[in-house]
Amino acid sequence: MLIVWNEPEFERVFRSETGPIGLHIAKLARQATRTAKRYAPVSEDGSAGRPPGYLRARIRWDMGRDVIGVYADVSSPARTADGAPYGLFMEVGTKPHRIRARRPDGWLRWTGSDGRVHFAKVINHPGTEPRAYLRRALADLRGA
Repeated sequence: MLIVWNEPEFERVFRSETGPIGLHIAKLARQATRTAKRYAPVSEDGSAGRPPGYLRARIRWDMGRDVIGVYADVSSPARTADGAPYGLFMEVGTKPHRIRARRPDGWLRWTGSDGRVHFAKVINHPGTEPRAYLRRALADLRGA
């Protein structure tokens, strides 16, 4: 019995984005992205100078390939105004922390729940609760 190994076909089927496994992974990534966008928190007036829906609009998926084969990353590369990973902060929450004005002579400004504008040089932020939009989407995908 002679077995002929077709390496190019093996690569196409198991390790290519255009093979059946890659296409299935892309389908699952699209589905997870839609679900994550549905679960992503949206504030009515935006956050930190960002428009409402900023986080949700940044959720995306990307295909990749490593030594094992193809994979998809579903992520939110949304950033705060100073470049911190906003998508990650919303997913896992933050500890209480201090926020300081960027410039020594600058001020922080925010609108309170009473509708009034407030100013300070330093804010003791209480932290945020996690809003696991990506993990919830993955859990939904596992249940599908």
